[in-house]
Amino acid sequence: MTASINMKKLELILLGLLVFVLPSLETPKIIFWAMYILTFLIRRYIEHGFSFSKPDGITFSVIALFLVSLLSTFINWPLEKNFSGSFDTLKYSALFLCLYHGNYTSRQMKFVAQVMILGVLAGLFFGLVEYSSGVTTALSFHSAGGTTQSSIYLGMAIITAFGLMTADSDNTFLNAGIMYISLFLMGVAMLYMGSRGAILAILICYILVLLLIRSRKILLTSVALIAAVVASSYFLIHTYPTNINKPDKRERFSVERFQKSDSERLQNWQIAFKKLSTGNDLAWGIGPKNYSTIDPGELGIESAYYQRKGKLNHAHNLFLTQWIEQGLMGLAAMFVFFGLIITRLKKCWPYCKGNKQQWAWVAGLGGLVVPVIAGFFNTPFYQEHAMLAMILMGTMYAETKKAT
Repeated sequence: MTASINMKKLELILLGLLVFVLPSLETPKIIFWAMYILTFLIRRYIEHGFSFSKPDGITFSVIALFLVSLLSTFINWPLEKNFSGSFDTLKYSALFLCLYHGNYTSRQMKFVAQVMILGVLAGLFFGLVEYSSGVTTALSFHSAGGTTQSSIYLGMAIITAFGLMTADSDNTFLNAGIMYISLFLMGVAMLYMGSRGAILAILICYILVLLLIRSRKILLTSVALIAAVVASSYFLIHTYPTNINKPDKRERFSVERFQKSDSERLQNWQIAFKKLSTGNDLAWGIGPKNYSTIDPGELGIESAYYQRKGKLNHAHNLFLTQWIEQGLMGLAAMFVFFGLIITRLKKCWPYCKGNKQQWAWVAGLGGLVVPVIAGFFNTPFYQEHAMLAMILMGTMYAETKKAT
């Protein structure tokens, strides 16, 4: 029993280190992930040996996400990126299963969430230093993808912090003040990044939570906080309306930028639909992270975006990318998983409202809504933001077990 307790403490330390470095440091992230998974498996063996309880629906669905990606990889072998796609799926699937079956307490999970927010603030500072010194051309995290992926990651952290703010009745004045300041700083960074999909997803989460909670205090606090963020961001954006590393290029909320990004998005959608209309690779796709092998010219499409970039990374739509890369099997696995998350959220809200599980419910909502809404217009479900999303949804599922 003592060995199991010690292993569990080590798990939490490793998990905390993982979420702290996740947006900023590449190699330590992989090391902490591997050590956390290994420690979890050792503890499970100490506690249960080789015996396993019958997997439930959500466990099966997460395993299916990985198996489909692995089968798609084998069916389309060799791939340009080898097992990169299936390994990426393994990383976030394993995190969900560990959080769901880890038997962590609410206090322990809250600690991990707080460390995650601290890691986001440190990552924003790191990203700002890189941006201001010319290392990057836009504000983003060092290791969480470009601005779009970084915005999705940041959006989930904002919703998690909002959940902690609304649900922490035992918060001290100091802790509450730190959370408000964190939300303010992350909100300003979000607007400065200017990703419309992530901003829309955050607003949807905010409105839904406010409608469910129906608290005048939370409503007034949220309105005041949003007003402060918008006012500060307006001043910042109008003070620095151009890219500081490219003064001739307008950034942020410029019409020029929106028109360019919308045009590129429409081109990518056209290519994706054309690829699907060929009827090839519909069942198992072309392989995870193998989208870059698509040549629009072979589909009869002349793409200015492709000519400038030299390759396509994804379809600028979460579900189109999943369908093309992993086929109908991968798309079905994703729909089943997301459907189970939605069902759990809907079923468990009456139990979570006003309880110590409320923050986890809100965090799980953000873990689903932010990547999906932003994913309709931007990036697929992969890399660091998928890992964070699965941590948040796994925590929500674990915290609401009593409601089922």
